[in-house]
Amino acid sequence: MNIIYAQKCYDIYERPSDCATENDSLVVYNNALKIYEFYEKNPDYVKLKSVRLKTKQEVINCFYQLENAVDSFIALSQLRDRVINGENLPNVLLPRDGKNIPMNEYYVYIDDYRFYQRELENGILNINSPFPIYDIRIAPLIINSYENRFSRDEYNGDFVNVALYIPVTIKPYKLLTDSEKIIRTEILLGVIPKKILQSKSKIEPKPKLNSKPIKPTSKDDSPLESANINYVPPIIRKQYKYTIPPSGSISIYYLTQYGGGYLMGYMVGRKFRKYLPTDEFYWTLPKWLRDFLDNDIELEKYLRNKLGQYYNGLYK
Repeated sequence: MNIIYAQKCYDIYERPSDCATENDSLVVYNNALKIYEFYEKNPDYVKLKSVRLKTKQEVINCFYQLENAVDSFIALSQLRDRVINGENLPNVLLPRDGKNIPMNEYYVYIDDYRFYQRELENGILNINSPFPIYDIRIAPLIINSYENRFSRDEYNGDFVNVALYIPVTIKPYKLLTDSEKIIRTEILLGVIPKKILQSKSKIEPKPKLNSKPIKPTSKDDSPLESANINYVPPIIRKQYKYTIPPSGSISIYYLTQYGGGYLMGYMVGRKFRKYLPTDEFYWTLPKWLRDFLDNDIELEKYLRNKLGQYYNGLYK
């Protein structure tokens, strides 16, 4: 008698999970095609950089960045609410329409494995863009940076860092054409072509999810728009003191490898006053940067390299 053992599958964190089905792959594949179509063929956006996620840890770090970006969005959203309600917070900018950005225009929970999230930045959100979907059982391969330089609307200046699935690498193998198989092999061996092969034929799956329906607020036709999607409300954070930098101070940013930057404090004379856990802006920073600010030795090395002899220690 033959004994059939159930296949064991794991998510990107190496936790036991349900196996991703062909249907799951098609959801991510169809969505990835739309993301590429929007940014790669949009005359308003210029690609600045493409960073390959080469190791398992880099993929895990990518999902940590997505989690931290949600925390940052929540904290920044609460600051914006306070400005809308009349508080004077000089470093907090509102969208051009003067309104806050609803949570479900940035992040929507689907199920234990999948979620919608626009990008790693949330200063300007182009809600005309397709809503990216992520599945923690399927690893994205690259993080692309784009900048909107040519539009004449509220999205001019939009800087986008978005983790992307390369469509041909997640398309079910039996649906690949011979040319797609060649490109897929090249990509998985480390070669990323300048133009990603995109199939014009799409097979739209019909996901089956059990939760209260909610549709992302996007003009894009979502690959899961017929599914039941559950919205996760924002976390209510403790209120912290808002610290106003003194007149004449200089803002200092931590520059990332993807071309963006995070405001992490300011110079008082020649001394650096970092954001502290008692400051509300501290909680708009990603966790890795908060950990960095808590390490004075590494922080001072960074500042001396960045500012040279101008830097004269940490402001106490």
